[in-house]
Amino acid sequence: MEESHKKDLQLAIKVQFDKHPLLPTLVKNPTHYLQSPWTQLISQQLQSQFGTRGDSAFYRIVFSPGASGELMTIQKGALAGLQTTSVVEGGRITSVAALEKVDGQIAPNLMPMLLTMGALKSIHARLSYITDICTDIRNRQIAGDKAKLERISEVIVDCFESLSEGDERLNEDNLRRVTSNTDDCYEILITLLDDLVVQHKEKEMDYESFDEHTGIVFYGEQRKLNRPTEAIRELMQHSVFAAYERYAAGRACQIVLSGNYAPSNIGRHTRALERVRHSIRKVFDERMERYRRGVEYFRRIIDNLHHGYQQSNWTVEAAQSALDKQISAIEKVEGELYALLDARIADFEDLAQIFKRGKFQILVIDGAMIFSEVNVPALDSEKEISAEV
Repeated sequence: MEESHKKDLQLAIKVQFDKHPLLPTLVKNPTHYLQSPWTQLISQQLQSQFGTRGDSAFYRIVFSPGASGELMTIQKGALAGLQTTSVVEGGRITSVAALEKVDGQIAPNLMPMLLTMGALKSIHARLSYITDICTDIRNRQIAGDKAKLERISEVIVDCFESLSEGDERLNEDNLRRVTSNTDDCYEILITLLDDLVVQHKEKEMDYESFDEHTGIVFYGEQRKLNRPTEAIRELMQHSVFAAYERYAAGRACQIVLSGNYAPSNIGRHTRALERVRHSIRKVFDERMERYRRGVEYFRRIIDNLHHGYQQSNWTVEAAQSALDKQISAIEKVEGELYALLDARIADFEDLAQIFKRGKFQILVIDGAMIFSEVNVPALDSEKEISAEV
């Protein structure tokens, strides 16, 4: 999955570099590329606030090589509180910094909005799924839990939609709402997890299990489960996944509403999700292990045939075909489980990686956001306006 992320990043950056030849002078070391309805909204807001290219300019501060100190702050008058380009140290002006025009770079005072609206890119894309899945829950849940889950969904949707208003007091109120709802969601999730375990035991697989499309036939042997892959996919439709998705969205919502992007805070939410994911995954790991025993069963048949030992009703070609189908079924199920479980945590891990670097630049271009590392060794001679956590 990590390799796939790198390839996607390289492709996205290459497309932008091809479209904007001067972009590599700004983006020295790209680490993340985000494009979603949220980042497009950011781009639109920036254009409405600052105008399009040519209407205004962005600048970065460049210090002289070897300079130390900090920018002088105006104490009185209409500009009180703002900084000048004069560098002061020990109460004396020691040098003057320069303003370098940077076409299209984002000013740091927009960081809270950028991070709130763009960092957890996929949550917005999943809101429709969170809402739609309530229809399924109506048919699967008792009335009390169904009402709670629908209320949790509505709160999460409402909180995310209100983020664009930038109202700090509203965000504080919403943080309390979503925290309480996330706690409720966890209780429901645990109840549903118990039910998942019960259904898992009711649909117990054979010690060596085989996908129903492998073509294997058992003569005179009663199997516990004739269609194990179908049974797995039925379990993957269990409402525990709906609750888990809401739990993940609620945790994400807490991060953006609190504005606390410290790696320790992101890690705390990530670990909470990982514990739940592990509990759900444990049920399916047992079933996947029985599938893998089926793989070994086919490999033994093929090996015996290659060594001249006859295997009843098998040829090498038939056994190899069955093996390929078994492996393919395992890979598909694993991919589906990743989308249901691990993908919900991927945004938290991306966010933690971004903020772990401490300093970085963000550029908004063509409705997308590009995160780039700041060249730390160069900061002694050149300090750039950047986000610092």
